[in-house]
Amino acid sequence: MKKKWGFMGACFLVMVLASSAFAGGVVNKTNWSAEYIRTMNRNAATDYADIVFYNPAGTVHMDEGGFVNLSVHYFPKLYETRVTSGPFAGKYESDEPSMVPGLFTVYNASRWALFFGVSNTVGGGKVIYDDGSLTTVAIGAGVMQQANAQLAAGGVPQSGFYNTIKSQKIEGEQMGPGYMIGGAYKVNDLLSLSMGIRYIDAQKEAKGSVTIGNQGNPIPNVNDDLTGNVNYEWDAQGVGAILGINITPSRDTTLAARYESKTSLRYSYTVNRDNLGVLAQRGITTGTTKREDHPATLGLGVSHRLNPKLRMETNLTYYFNSDADWDGAEKAFNNGFDAGLALEYAITQELLGSIGYMYTKNGIKSKYANDITINLPENPNLDSHSIGLGGAYAINPQLDLNFGAGAVFYIDDDISLPFGDATYEKTIYFGAFGVQYKFM
Repeated sequence: MKKKWGFMGACFLVMVLASSAFAGGVVNKTNWSAEYIRTMNRNAATDYADIVFYNPAGTVHMDEGGFVNLSVHYFPKLYETRVTSGPFAGKYESDEPSMVPGLFTVYNASRWALFFGVSNTVGGGKVIYDDGSLTTVAIGAGVMQQANAQLAAGGVPQSGFYNTIKSQKIEGEQMGPGYMIGGAYKVNDLLSLSMGIRYIDAQKEAKGSVTIGNQGNPIPNVNDDLTGNVNYEWDAQGVGAILGINITPSRDTTLAARYESKTSLRYSYTVNRDNLGVLAQRGITTGTTKREDHPATLGLGVSHRLNPKLRMETNLTYYFNSDADWDGAEKAFNNGFDAGLALEYAITQELLGSIGYMYTKNGIKSKYANDITINLPENPNLDSHSIGLGGAYAINPQLDLNFGAGAVFYIDDDISLPFGDATYEKTIYFGAFGVQYKFM
């Protein structure tokens, strides 16, 4: 039975990523503020304090004074995998919502600015599959195959073989807040530069169980129900640098770039439950480690005011996946990117409306799309189209509100597995609210 549980342990290793915050690359997440939610594009913005994370060099172009900006995002989401053929055909889904906050502060003294911000940079929520997922189906199928081979070798008739997954559940959560501090300097009216450091404190947790049995011919002490339970955590910390440049060739046009260095993250495991030793058989015990870096990122943006009421912004955010160390998994990915376009229109002096679009290419190589140890079924790597809309309202010269909503439409992916064909489907809806206060 040891070989059987070794397979089960291998499958349990793939259930840990639950990156439900939507925007960004395979690891990187960039949906940090309500302003982003309503536009999908902030790399060249110079208006609100959330640009600490998007265009830090542009903070010297804000009004003089101190700013505190707080955002909260809410994500009602649906992750769904449909096994379309084979003995385990069915629908497996998670609709667990997530909530992600962000805080940004700026003090601008015209020629120089200091800033601090914290928001989620890795993961961003939780998935719960109460009735199992593709992972637990894979576990059950593999366990059955190996257990039945042993029963056959022992002379047990086929009617006594394991033939059903009686129960299955899996859940995972991942959060990785990034704490950034730095400053910007206006060299002249054309050029400003920034430098900052970011500390990432990432945590993951996963737990699950699967029980197989015989339906129709249970034989005591021969084909008793078999259940595996796993519950473990892993965490990592790392520091990276962030450099920025902002160029204003005219009062209506802004060109901006942000470079985030790779942040080395080596996760350390803490095993809370491993009742059958399945993790230990795979070399995972408390204190063992796994490398999963936060890849370097280049954010580019162009903002242009077409007329006094209408502003356009376009962004490209590029993720250097292939240069990260993911204990070999990076070989399954090319570099990825987000590309988008936003429009903002001043409806009145106090009220601003906006709409934005973004296309995300995650970078997974096609030959790995069917590998559930790479393209995780609990949160599959799928390309997507995102749309956000909303607005901002100035209550008075010191207090501004931002609000936005939208959806991510992921591109479905069909896969073939030994126990049947399956389809990955994933949809995220989102809303966000933010408030900014200026200290005169």
